[in-house]
Amino acid sequence: MTGDAAHGAHAGGNAMGTPAATLSGELIELTVDSAPVMVGGRRGHAITVNGTTPGPLIRLREGQQVCLRVHNRLDEDTSIHWHGLLVPFQFDGVPGISYPGIAPGQTFDHVFTVRQAGTYWYHGHSNMQEAMGLFGPIVIDPAGGRKPSRMTASTRSCCTTGATCIRMSC
Repeated sequence: MTGDAAHGAHAGGNAMGTPAATLSGELIELTVDSAPVMVGGRRGHAITVNGTTPGPLIRLREGQQVCLRVHNRLDEDTSIHWHGLLVPFQFDGVPGISYPGIAPGQTFDHVFTVRQAGTYWYHGHSNMQEAMGLFGPIVIDPAGGRKPSRMTASTRSCCTTGATCIRMSC
């Protein structure tokens, strides 16, 4: 995809309520920016990924090589933490710990081999940007055509507190 379609742009300029795109492949371009939002009839602004919050679904396959290219169009530093993903430390997305962050107007490439399957998420690790909308889902399909484990949930009463507990099983 090219142009606005590739970046999840949408009519009306509102970052919320618009379905985000699904991105896959060896090169995934993510643009962090701000956009106006309307919540409960009040105007505000959100931090967006490719024009939406939540950001686009990133769909990968276990074993693939990927470049997650992050462009920063904000007026401040940004970062993205790939929550739960096994990535080299310099791509973990924690400014001041594993890398310096992404300065305004700069681009950072996170290049690695996907080493697991499952459902994860990405989110900002700078200046409360996660709370302002910088987050999105990641789905990693298993390698070799094997099917993902099927999880089932059952509820029961916890004997010590009387609260309802959820037990997951494969």
